[in-house]
Amino acid sequence: MQPMEKNVEKQLVVRTFEPDMNALKQTAKQLAHMQDTSLNLYGQAGEVLIVVTARAYAELTENVAEQFELALGPAAYGRGKGSLAYFTAGELIQSESTIAAADPATGALLAEEFSHTKRGPSVFDFGDGSYNDSRVVAKIKNAVYKYAEEGNAPQIAAARAAAAARFAHADFGVASVGMGTGAEVVYLAVAHRGYVYIKRIKNGEGAGKVVALSALDMVRRLAQKQPVDRARMFKANSDFDWNAPLKKRRSSKYAAPIAVLAVLLVALAVACWYFFTHFSLG
Repeated sequence: MQPMEKNVEKQLVVRTFEPDMNALKQTAKQLAHMQDTSLNLYGQAGEVLIVVTARAYAELTENVAEQFELALGPAAYGRGKGSLAYFTAGELIQSESTIAAADPATGALLAEEFSHTKRGPSVFDFGDGSYNDSRVVAKIKNAVYKYAEEGNAPQIAAARAAAAARFAHADFGVASVGMGTGAEVVYLAVAHRGYVYIKRIKNGEGAGKVVALSALDMVRRLAQKQPVDRARMFKANSDFDWNAPLKKRRSSKYAAPIAVLAVLLVALAVACWYFFTHFSLG
């Protein structure tokens, strides 16, 4: 007589930020027929947690999680209990990158998120070398005066973010404009490698949390070389038009010459090898 199978229940959380809700609902509908599984969704400030519970066969949670991750793409950022700050910090540690905030308000939002993970101090300075350093603050103000029009909120956010990255010696600079001013929207800017990615967020109650998570998600995607959805891209320190964003990053002017040189060097190496292996000097 064979022993009876033990009834097992396993729960797995798929963590997402601003997923395509149509794709999420369609995937959930396709998986609804599966027996011994249940799905629950929890959302706050753009973050959506998909809780998968399976009974009898614990491996079902893995299969269901994979289906959601395939359907949602880069919006699915991790599994389990880790926060968005935890996973973003992990990406930054892996790429040996750091992040700096341009102003105390934005810095306080990021500090709140990073303070809940031990990885935070490895990638964020908590203002020590950026918005709490008077010399850096002065340089950021000069950059805003030089590169942004007075009253142009997205340009101000972009100039601040780019300056924070440059003068705090960070790989990513983050700034926001509009919180606490009564403005209808907040402009969030993330600067990285000569470009700024700007997102417009509705102001009001809870906007700070959305700004913080949006910044972390943008940084995570850029660190992974993933597309940054729901943000407009511009060249850093340029007099850009909000209604005319760039469609894609411009390749380096040195990329083509370097590629040609590499091909020529390979061809030369092959020619030398062929000569010395097929011919001998008399």
